[in-house]
Amino acid sequence: MKNYLLLLLICFLALVGCNAKEKAVAERLEIKGIIIGIDIEGNRILVDDPDTGFIWLALPAHDDIKKYEEGLEVKVWIDGGIDTSSPAYAKAFMIKLLEEQFILHKFDFKNNEFPPYPYGFVEIDETSYEMATGGFKWTTGNQTVQTDTASPAQIAENFNAIVVDANSKLNMDIEQSPNVSVYLWDYERKKMMLEGNELTVPATSGHYIYEVVAKWSNGEVSYIFVVDVNE
Repeated sequence: MKNYLLLLLICFLALVGCNAKEKAVAERLEIKGIIIGIDIEGNRILVDDPDTGFIWLALPAHDDIKKYEEGLEVKVWIDGGIDTSSPAYAKAFMIKLLEEQFILHKFDFKNNEFPPYPYGFVEIDETSYEMATGGFKWTTGNQTVQTDTASPAQIAENFNAIVVDANSKLNMDIEQSPNVSVYLWDYERKKMMLEGNELTVPATSGHYIYEVVAKWSNGEVSYIFVVDVNE
């Protein structure tokens, strides 16, 4: 009987402890962004948050800095406030790696001017077509350069459509192997399924505008191309 009561007490205390931790997390300031720098000696990571900007985050006790890599997206609960230095600084109460992570390569500026203009081609039946360049964002050190351009539909007006057969497979070839996402611009922006960097065009004839978003850990570029599909 005593052992049973002791077990109930332990379960109760564990439940209370979990609820208290969940409440403590819920009441803290949250930020979310991409890791763009890692300071192993300082046991901290540099995160680019869309709202806060660059912020150094000291890891919580017992957290392992080796599990973090540049290009990973994290959600962070702040322990206290944020020091508005440049970059900003804060202590992390808890850090969570977001789902469906992929590791982004860093673009090498060594042989490029800043900002760089990496080439981007779409390949169809061993023929390469240069894509039109849209907006971009690049970061080096504490310097960030960002530009916006016309919408993909507007850029597409000056792009000669590539004529392809239904269900043709297209491959994206972009300098320095970024992570690639492709979106179809119709009535809405729709993310397309890829096999590696390969896209299959629709089976239905029509005029299709595609946006290709290339991401490195220190930059992002959008490209535009247009296809006319024949059945």
